[in-house]
Amino acid sequence: MTTAKPTETGERQLPSQEEIARWVEAGEDLPTLAALFDQLPLARYDILVAQIRKQELLPQHWQVISQRTIPDDVVFEELAEVRRLRSRYAEDGLAERRLGALEVGWQELAGKQPSLWTTPDLFAAMRRIIDRQRQVDLHDLLSAVRDVWRDQTLPRGREQLDMLWACLAFVRQKTKK
Repeated sequence: MTTAKPTETGERQLPSQEEIARWVEAGEDLPTLAALFDQLPLARYDILVAQIRKQELLPQHWQVISQRTIPDDVVFEELAEVRRLRSRYAEDGLAERRLGALEVGWQELAGKQPSLWTTPDLFAAMRRIIDRQRQVDLHDLLSAVRDVWRDQTLPRGREQLDMLWACLAFVRQKTKK
């Protein structure tokens, strides 16, 4: 995972609630978003998710996936949402970073198609990434998933964005600099 850049006082730079809102609504870039989860021990992540569930921001029946099978990478490249994201991101470097992060999440979710992910699925993938200490830029993962959901024409994508927004705003409230 990438490391949040500390400020001159040694504190992490965290996004404001307004920046998170613009990230969700307008699709703005927000590298400080990853600071909410950077260097977060698995136990602390689990506590945050438990608090999110207690606030009923995530469905109560959500459970972390216990087993996974790593799917073939060729399948990932053939997914419609991956092709759409490739054309969406004009800069090749940005496309590779975000799709690389999305692919890691896809692997952690046993090949579940990203357009079918829910916010709990995203949090489950992030938990596995933190647990396995995989080198993933969470800003790129969160942004790629946001863009997949924004591209959906059904209300489901909007519902997932709203749920993610509420969860990120809650995490921001609970995160100290």
